[in-house]
Amino acid sequence: MARISLSDLRDQSPPNLTALYADVQDGQALIPGLKMGIGALTVQRWDPSFAAAGWTLHGADLTLDMGHPFGAMFYRNDADNRVLRIGVQWHPPVQQLEFPALHPSKPELTSNCSDEEVAAVVLDARSRIGTLVAVNAQIGSFVAAHESEDAILEASGLGLERLSEDDPRLAGNV
Repeated sequence: MARISLSDLRDQSPPNLTALYADVQDGQALIPGLKMGIGALTVQRWDPSFAAAGWTLHGADLTLDMGHPFGAMFYRNDADNRVLRIGVQWHPPVQQLEFPALHPSKPELTSNCSDEEVAAVVLDARSRIGTLVAVNAQIGSFVAAHESEDAILEASGLGLERLSEDDPRLAGNV
């Protein structure tokens, strides 16, 4: 099988390509019908009103692991240069993102910040990661055709019949 650069597939199929195959494993779903030709999209930026007063985002080591944000964000206190590491991880048993306040270099919770400082920095981190997730979702919905949206909903366990707002079944009249 020949290697094909994904950038070559954005606007058209390469010459002599009769089919494109994907190896879909158990627990995975193929999302067909993605259109990727425009190349630009306007998205909502992070709202700096959520910034932690007295703390500056100093660095971040983040990735999306199967769509879930994972990594760490490093904040430096403006007054005394303390560093607070905020972990970013998906917690499968409760199906939510967690943001533990950690020691800058040890695998343990922080002990040199007040509860109020931790709360302010965690809110800052949550707002930035929330923006990251929203932008990725917006891009995903932009490139998804109707067929893709159906496959995304099905993969998410939401593969239900689509109803219009005025469907009488929603009012319980059926």
